[in-house]
Amino acid sequence: MNILSVKSSQETQALASELAALLHPGTVILLDGPLGSGKTTFTQGLGKALGIKRAIKSPTYTIVKEYSIEEPEAFELIHIDAYRLETGGADSIDLHSYLRPDTVVLIEWSEFVADYLPSDYIRIKFIPQDELTLREIEISTHGTKEQAAYHELVATWLNNWERVEASNDSI
Repeated sequence: MNILSVKSSQETQALASELAALLHPGTVILLDGPLGSGKTTFTQGLGKALGIKRAIKSPTYTIVKEYSIEEPEAFELIHIDAYRLETGGADSIDLHSYLRPDTVVLIEWSEFVADYLPSDYIRIKFIPQDELTLREIEISTHGTKEQAAYHELVATWLNNWERVEASNDSI
């Protein structure tokens, strides 16, 4: 597990942007943390870096939102907010139909669809700290089939992020 600190929503989006450059279709990312911890902010940064022009909002009421990505490789970004499935109904969204080789799937509140998750995923947990905008972000990889690929992706992502942080500190 890796732990980072971010100091603002802009840093959260910049961190997501670094990940976007490394993503490949078939990736599943779980975004966990309390309300207001940065899950949707992270998704917005990721979507913007992937070239999504329209506003990205949490699909709390619709549960699933799909975005088409055309370049450099055509795929769909699937944003799922499972918060409203806390009391049941996870089977009604047919999660497996979104877990395809031509999608990148982001799932907020994954604990409410735990029985339906694939075995391979990246988990990003947002942990608010005492200061209003300070967050710790825990990043871990899970599974067997994609474990090596996810581990390499996360290692590269964090290495790139350290370089970005270092260049920002020198300004």
